Amino acid sequence: MFKKKVLLALGMAAVLSTGCAATSVWAEENADVQAETESTDTEENSEAEGEAEEANPEIEEGYTTELDGCTKVVSWCKNGDNNIYGQFYYPADFDENQTYPVVIMSHGIGSTSQMMERAKWPEKAAQDGYVVYTFDFCGGSQNGNSDMDFMDMTVMTEKSDLSAVMDFVKSKDYVDQDHLFLLGQSQGGLVSALTAADRADDVAAMILVYPALCIADNAKETYASAEDIPEGEAEMPVGTVGSEYVKAVYDLDVYGTISAYDGDVMLIHGINDSLVPYSYSEKALEESYTSEGSVLVPIYGKRSTHGFEMNFEEGRDYAETVGLEFLDAHLEEK
Repeated sequence: MFKKKVLLALGMAAVLSTGCAATSVWAEENADVQAETESTDTEENSEAEGEAEEANPEIEEGYTTELDGCTKVVSWCKNGDNNIYGQFYYPADFDENQTYPVVIMSHGIGSTSQMMERAKWPEKAAQDGYVVYTFDFCGGSQNGNSDMDFMDMTVMTEKSDLSAVMDFVKSKDYVDQDHLFLLGQSQGGLVSALTAADRADDVAAMILVYPALCIADNAKETYASAEDIPEGEAEMPVGTVGSEYVKAVYDLDVYGTISAYDGDVMLIHGINDSLVPYSYSEKALEESYTSEGSVLVPIYGKRSTHGFEMNFEEGRDYAETVGLEFLDAHLEEK
């Protein structure tokens, strides 16, 4: 069992400045993917201008991809009238007549489940014997596969999505109901924390990777009062969002709310994160996640920024190693 402490990650390297601050969450997390997408879109438009867009077979129900040590299968679910695109990752020796611990992974704002795959989280967990489900939040980005427009998305609509995903995953016979774990990046970390607070009995433990616990503070720093939030569109450090996005978090008591979850939590956070400062995770460990088994893992080094798993292989490998050890330690519980 992990004891409550701050793990010293990657040695005690000197803290190095990143040199400049990013202007949006997805600017750091998704720069390469966006560039690739824009390039692809340009090529497709030049080759097929005026033609109807063809269906993408890779997002169709049941589409299967064999990966190293695991299998990925597209599996859609619903939240009310909204369709949610998702994928199960199954261990190589998966047997539907057996039960498996499950990890539901939630991406950050402006991102998609591709970021989880790019960071290797689902593949590594499936190789370790977990069934994993990743998905695109409804309206979670401009280029996700799930329903809803980005401007209609809020932290609370994403919380509702995650709860619906949990119900969907729990309906599978091969899911070990006592060992369902949540893992969230950035805003997906905040959403996971809020959802676990409501459904503590359903969550065995949780990993929050640079969780965006700063969003309510960002709203207050941007607008002096809730009455100052404009209708239609509003501005946040992450960029232009729907005004309901800001209203939904403006009066949110983040630390008080998430403290309703009394299970073990591992927070993983880069010390050079300029978008969600490391201090937010320090405060969460101190004020909200006070169980003996909760722990904060700092990631050191110049590239220990927001979305560090995308471009900092050493930090990513360490985070995934300690993260899976944390989950493994809970498999004999309950």
